[in-house]
Amino acid sequence: MSIQQSAGIRVPYQVVPTALPGAFISPAPPDDFDPDTASPAALIKHGFLWRRPQPGDDPVLRTAWERAFARRWRAEDRLVPEFEPQVGKTHQLKSATPEAGIDVNTNRWAGSVVPGTWTGVVGFWVIPTVTEPLQPQGTLGGWNSASWIGLDGAFDSDDVLQVGVEQAIDGNGSAHYTAWYAWYAPVQSDSPPYVYQTAIPNFAVNPGQTVYCSVQYVGDHAAGQVSFANEATGQHFSITLAPPPGATFSGSSAEWIMEAPDGGEPATSLPIFTPLTFTSAICCSPNGTTGNPSAGDTYNIVGFEKVLTSVTLGLDTVTIDYAGPLPAGPVCALSPDRSAVWQYDGSGASWTQIGGPAAEIYGGGYGLVATNPSTGDLWRYLGTPLEWELIGSPGATFVITSDTVVGLSPDRSAIWRYDGSGVSWTQIGSPAAAIVAVRPG
Repeated sequence: MSIQQSAGIRVPYQVVPTALPGAFISPAPPDDFDPDTASPAALIKHGFLWRRPQPGDDPVLRTAWERAFARRWRAEDRLVPEFEPQVGKTHQLKSATPEAGIDVNTNRWAGSVVPGTWTGVVGFWVIPTVTEPLQPQGTLGGWNSASWIGLDGAFDSDDVLQVGVEQAIDGNGSAHYTAWYAWYAPVQSDSPPYVYQTAIPNFAVNPGQTVYCSVQYVGDHAAGQVSFANEATGQHFSITLAPPPGATFSGSSAEWIMEAPDGGEPATSLPIFTPLTFTSAICCSPNGTTGNPSAGDTYNIVGFEKVLTSVTLGLDTVTIDYAGPLPAGPVCALSPDRSAVWQYDGSGASWTQIGGPAAEIYGGGYGLVATNPSTGDLWRYLGTPLEWELIGSPGATFVITSDTVVGLSPDRSAIWRYDGSGVSWTQIGSPAAAIVAVRPG
């Protein structure tokens, strides 16, 4: 155990030691405590490290504050978290990363990474649902993903403080959802257990629930703080951590990420996940300035020689879609008046509307796509009714293979192949009258 861990930490609010060395919890403030009216000193006393937004501050900061505290988080719902360190499970990117200002393909992270000097990051998101992909299991077994926010870990920083949810499918096909935090730093003999993913088994999280997280650096390299709340259950908690040996926590980056943990392929294989959107996503610096995802670099996950994610950045949002090949789905149909796309429910005469209107629909191993009747643009179905993403411009016709979409240009002068991310396509052939997909054998 390091000297700092054994001696405790110096922070300007009350903390209580836990059974896990270096980890402390904060008592709940009284139920009548109101962050909107409390003095700055009272906010700090109760572990609220945000500076309450003032006139002239970034409107996004005001929106995030109001959303976080629109609900009264009751003392009786303040959780005393249990900790289960999972030795070996990590979420770092790698020891050296590309410079700021470029988009990055990795086998680990997808999302927005904002360079700067940050001491806080916040975000809300709906926990995605995961299902088995076409790709094989990772060498660690099953398929795994993690949605999280964090500070550091990029631009040659090899420590990272993070909190989020693991969405995993085991080798038997069962899905598991786990809340966790970690403060990764290069492992040393006196490193605390939470340099690895540390599960919180008594904090229930399930797909479809909205969670709120914040990550803060406290004082001058004194400690780190992670806070977690589940809007569906009302449960919430805050943890203060002594820095692991070797952690510099320079704040050189803030992140909103969907990850293939443990270094990505081949150890981990990414599952199919429903669209993940971080909202009220903002980071803060020591001097009070703010940053947002639109100023970040776009990271995408590449595995099994395919781009598996597609990222869209907004002012205070990050949306990460699964862009890999999809298993063959159920029968779909376009209504006679082309006003709706329907999916067969699998029994009787029951169908569910999943989209529309559409000019044409095309389906196959990669999934379902449709053309917009007004513009001709091509859209891909994301697996949730009425959720589609734009992937391409008009074409004369399209075919769906096992791993992509192939299109014939409107004038039939060239054949194009979808690259798997955004609206990027590569020309693979010259003029043709028609194109078809042929199943081997």
